[in-house]
Amino acid sequence: MQTRIHLFTLIILLMSMIILTGCENYAEKTHESWITPPSGPVYDDSTIFARITQAIQSDPVLQGANIDIKVQDGNVALKGAVSNEDQMTRINMHAWIVDGVKKVDNQVTIRK
Repeated sequence: MQTRIHLFTLIILLMSMIILTGCENYAEKTHESWITPPSGPVYDDSTIFARITQAIQSDPVLQGANIDIKVQDGNVALKGAVSNEDQMTRINMHAWIVDGVKKVDNQVTIRK
């Protein structure tokens, strides 16, 4: 009789272990390098260039500013000359506000 009780207890224990093993949280055991990051918006250089150009050309304060814009891998280089500090600040702001810009190298000078 005791053998049956021990056998029954052993069977219950084994079944409990099997059931509980299936309840593990595998997300905690997944290394972050194995997970593909969610895809986000991708901004190509031509889109960044077009958006900065459009913003500068449509800004009435910047009328007459002659700015050369180059974009490579999200890095923006600005060259040219403006009339005052306000125009330089606005050009820099227009470049930074565009989605996808990683860095702005503002080499714009003020005409004297």
